[in-house]
Amino acid sequence: MLGEQLQKLFNFQELEKESEKMESALKNHPGKKELLTLRKTIEQAETSYNQRCEKMEALKRELARAELISRELDDEIKMLEKKIYSGEIKTMKELSKLQEKQNVVRKSNEENDDKVLKLMEELDELKKSLSTEKQEIAIMKKEYNQKRLKTLEEIDKIKNELERINKEKEQLMNNISSELLDKYEKVKKQKKEPVAFILNGKCSGCRMDVSVMVIREVNRHEGLVYCESCGRILI
Repeated sequence: MLGEQLQKLFNFQELEKESEKMESALKNHPGKKELLTLRKTIEQAETSYNQRCEKMEALKRELARAELISRELDDEIKMLEKKIYSGEIKTMKELSKLQEKQNVVRKSNEENDDKVLKLMEELDELKKSLSTEKQEIAIMKKEYNQKRLKTLEEIDKIKNELERINKEKEQLMNNISSELLDKYEKVKKQKKEPVAFILNGKCSGCRMDVSVMVIREVNRHEGLVYCESCGRILI
C-alpha cells in the first residue's frame, strides 16, 4: 500500500515538474518578446512616416506660396514692361527708375523660381521615400500578424497541455494520503524534488551512496525512509 502511494507521489512530483516547465514556457515564450520588439519597430516607423507626411504637407504649402509669389512677380514684370513701352514715360530718369525696378523684380522672380524648383525636387524625393516606407511598414505589419497568430497557436497548445497536467495532478492528489502530501511539501521547502529513487545503490537526488540497511528499509515499505545525505523521501 505504501509502495503504491510512494509511486503515485513520485508521479505527482514528475507532473509538478512538467507543470512548472509549462508555466515557464508560457511566461517566457520567445514569441512574446519578438512581437513586442516588432511592435515597437512598427510604431517607430509609423511615427517617422507620419512626421515625414507632415513635412510633405508643409512643403506643399510652402510650394503653393512660392508659386503664388511667382505669378505675382510675373504680373508685376509684365505691368512694368507695359508701362515702359506705353509711351507715357517722359524722362530718362523715370525710364531708368522703372527699368531698375523691373530688374530687381526679375531677380527676385528668378530666385523665387529657383526656390520653386528646389521645393518640387524635394517633394518628389520625399514622395518616393514615403512610398517605400509605406510598403515597408505594410510588410512589417503582415509579418507581425503572421507571427502573432503562430505565437497564439503555440501558447494555446501550452495552455492545453498545462490544463491536462493540472487535471492529472488533481486526480493523483485525491489518491494520495494528506499525511504523505504534507511530508512531501515539508521536504520540498528544502529540496525542489522531494522524492528520489535508489539507483545502483545511490540516491537519484544527491547521487550519494545509500547504505544497505536503508535500502532494506525502503524495500520493506513499512514506513517513510529518508536519504541520510539530502533528506529526500526514498522509494
